Amino acid sequence: MIHVILLLFVTVACITDIRHSIIPNKLTLCGSIVGVFFHFASEGWKGLLIALVGAAVGFIALILLYFFGALGAGDVKLFAAIGAIMGVTFVVQSMLYAILCAGLIGLLLLVIKRQMAATGHKLALWLYGAIACHDMSSLQSLKHQKNTKFPFMYAVVPGVGLTWCYTFL
Repeated sequence: MIHVILLLFVTVACITDIRHSIIPNKLTLCGSIVGVFFHFASEGWKGLLIALVGAAVGFIALILLYFFGALGAGDVKLFAAIGAIMGVTFVVQSMLYAILCAGLIGLLLLVIKRQMAATGHKLALWLYGAIACHDMSSLQSLKHQKNTKFPFMYAVVPGVGLTWCYTFL
């Protein structure tokens, strides 16, 4: 049953994000509540703890990416809901796969748009400033730069799908 809930939740989130470029708070809140209630009803207090810790890990792990402008707030809350629905291990694996998929999509877009060299140069300068000069102010400027962007949901769906498939191996 929990897998059906996850499938429905991610499908609705994907459709709304692609159509409207937003993941509504109502959706993420409902996903979190359903996950918490499901685990509490099926496993009692232990289930409640599993859902709450999963939600907290999903939220806290991605909040840093939100502060740097890499993700929207809806994406952060989406992973909190996925954590409430599926638990800590699933949400961490989903995040890692989604971030890897996002990296591959980003590289593909840079190659297609022929921006690989210019972006590599900017990244090298930023890394030099951050590591060699201990200048972390340039990190905040990343949020305000015009970058190639795409809906993170394009990476979330395969990330969650890969995690889901690997749970059955």
